[in-house]
Order: sequence, then structure tokens, then C-alpha cells
Amino acid sequence: MGVNIYDVAKKARVSSATVSRVMNGSPYVRETTKSRVVKAIAELDYTPNAVARKLSTGDTGSIGFLVPDIENPFFTHLLRGITDAADKHGYNIFLCSTEDSAEKERRYLASMRAERMSGMLVIPVEAGSESLCRALTAFETEHVPVVLVDRSLRHGRFDGVFSEDFRGAMAAVECLIGEGHRRIATISGPEDSRPGSERRQGYAAALSKWGIPLEERYIAQGDFHQERAYEAMHMLMEQEEPPTAIFSANNMTSLGCVRYFREKGLRLGSNVSLIGFDDIDLLRWAGIPLSVVDRDTCRMGRDAVKLLVRRMQSGADTGREEIFIPTELILRGSEKWRGGPNAAL
Repeated sequence: MGVNIYDVAKKARVSSATVSRVMNGSPYVRETTKSRVVKAIAELDYTPNAVARKLSTGDTGSIGFLVPDIENPFFTHLLRGITDAADKHGYNIFLCSTEDSAEKERRYLASMRAERMSGMLVIPVEAGSESLCRALTAFETEHVPVVLVDRSLRHGRFDGVFSEDFRGAMAAVECLIGEGHRRIATISGPEDSRPGSERRQGYAAALSKWGIPLEERYIAQGDFHQERAYEAMHMLMEQEEPPTAIFSANNMTSLGCVRYFREKGLRLGSNVSLIGFDDIDLLRWAGIPLSVVDRDTCRMGRDAVKLLVRRMQSGADTGREEIFIPTELILRGSEKWRGGPNAAL
């Protein structure tokens, strides 16, 4: 049988109520008594039950995190920042991958609500989901704060940590224009997601700024996944006048583009140009120099946890807060356009 609060009380020669007050940080305990209790807890290696802590303090020490695609390296880096910050604040992360399924999202939220999380970090599947908005509002009504990460919701007002998607996309396309490109295509993300919508708007704004017509034939609808991007590349590049440059809306889309170029023997930075959103460690390790719009993904995760912890500790709605992480254009040569003979990547 494990150690319980009564064992600690007996060893410290105090009541169980006094042990509870010490664990909950009550100021109404003498220092000498507190020292005995703390020493007893350490010697007995006592870990209070999380459910008991919830009943006494309203804090289970658990943060729920709903992520759409755990196989995407962006979300893996994001999780690293989240867990680092959560550890420092003494919280555990309960991770659920929705696989971009609204049905899974609904089920996981119900489970996390039953488990009584202390706070929630959520990357929504659909920006326009009214049912998700109602579910998250129910959490906050029960004093469980919610912070959105990377993607926003059109309905409801929640705290959030996002990146400067519009500026990042615009900078990438302007870079391609500066290289002499005029037939610039994009494989966009889902229109009902904040990153998908804002990156497409940034693409269009760059073309407009430099007087380049926006042509629908150079816009392919993607879904932030590799297979759809690969299929889109066939449609874009097999036109009578194919684009000479591509702006890819996320890392998995970039991988689909690179796969197509490799199969066709097209050399990045020579026959065709490509700039993607989000860096890809795999390509750098393989020696494929992809130019990217980068952002501090770990910082996004850390800032999300810090914002959530502030809400959990304040216990009050002091007005909604949004944090925006800046982007950086990293040029490695794939933005160039030199023409020349076809060559393998």
C-alpha cells in the first residue's frame, strides 16, 4: 500500500489537515511545523493524488493539448516548447492527435472535460466550427482557461498564440518577384484555417503590390498534406505555360513539391524556384537547400503555456490576449532561377 497523507501527518507529528494546508501553501502554518511536514514528505517520498489535489485546490496539474497531425514536424517542435514550459511550471501535458477530424476533436474534448484539465491548448480542426466554440466556452465557464495555438476560431473570443502568416507569405513571394519571376504559383492551405487564409492573402498582396495579375490557374488548393501537394504539382507544372516559381504554404506541402521535382529531374534554384513556409530538418540533412519562411516554433509553444498559466493563476477574465510570433525569410538558394539543363536534385 502506498504512502498517504495520514502517514505524513504521523511522521511529522501533526494533523492531516495541517499537512494539507502545507501542501496548499497556506500562510497560517508556523515555519517550524512547515519544516517538519516538508521533511516528512521528502523522507516518505509522498506524492499527493492528482484527484485529491483537484478537490482541495481546483488544480489537477494537467494541461490538455489537441493537435491536428502529430506526424507533422511543426507540431512536434511546438510540443517541445509546450512541454519545456509546462515542466517549469509544474504541469503535465495530455496530448491528443485529432488527425484533422472534427469527430475525434469532439470526443477528445469530452474526455478531457471529464478528466478535469486545469487548462486547454487547442489547435482547431475547423475555424468556423460553432460546436467547438461552444465546447471551449463550456471549459471556460467551468474556470478552465483555453488558449488557441496557430489556428483561430471565427466564433467566440479566446486567447491565442499565432504567427505572422500574412507578412511571412508576402515576403517570400516578393523575394521570388525580385529574382525575376512573374509566373508564380502557390499551393495554399485550407481556406477555413487562419494560416491557410492569411498565407494565401499574403501571396496575393505581393503580386498586387508589384502589378502582377493574380491568375487562378496558378493557385492550387492544398490541405497542408504532402499527397495533395504532389497531385497539385502535376496540375500546375503540366500547363502550357507552367509557373517558374512556387510558394508552398507549409512544410508538408513543400515535401510534396520536392518529390515532384525529383521525379521530373528539375533542379531547385536552376530550372524552377521554390520557397516554403516552415523549415524542414529532413531536407537540410539530405543536403537539399530549401529557402523557407521560418518562425520560432518552440517559442510559440512556450508562450502558449505562459499565457495559459497566467490565466489559470489569475482566475479572472482580464480581456483577451493574442500573441504574434514574427517570421524570418531564410534563403538557401532554391529561390534562384538560373535556367540551365535539367539535373537531378
